[in-house]
Amino acid sequence: MPDIACTYTLTTPGGTITFNDGSAAQFYIQGITGLGSFPVRTPIDDVPYGIGSIGHNFWAAGRHLAVEGVFLVPGDDCGPVLVGTWNTMEDELRVALESIAALTTDTGTLVWTPTGTIGTRTLVVRHDVPLECPPDQNFTIRNFSFGLFAEDPNWT
Repeated sequence: MPDIACTYTLTTPGGTITFNDGSAAQFYIQGITGLGSFPVRTPIDDVPYGIGSIGHNFWAAGRHLAVEGVFLVPGDDCGPVLVGTWNTMEDELRVALESIAALTTDTGTLVWTPTGTIGTRTLVVRHDVPLECPPDQNFTIRNFSFGLFAEDPNWT
């Protein structure tokens, strides 16, 4: 399971978004899937005119990451100031993600340092699942979710 307590930084041509940084208004990640072991591409063919299968060399596949979280803004105000902050944060995230969603050369980097581990990890990523920002808990918070894809599944 990925470390969701550490800081993640997504650097893109459209801006840099820092998650879980403890700032007053922060992009707070509540869950990430796809950072465990890399996906495996397993080419297997059926034996022609026979029983069984033919297994070929297996390879690492690209990583699909799903990121879910909330726009975390302190205070109990549910009025226009809070909604305006959410909208600004959503726009910043959308612009950053859209800047890595077109050409194969449009890439960003996702960098994080898991708590108590050997060092910083970096993945080169592109945006592949649309950003959604629905309200939750009777409009008292706003969630976000989006997907990233790393062609090279190995972090550096």
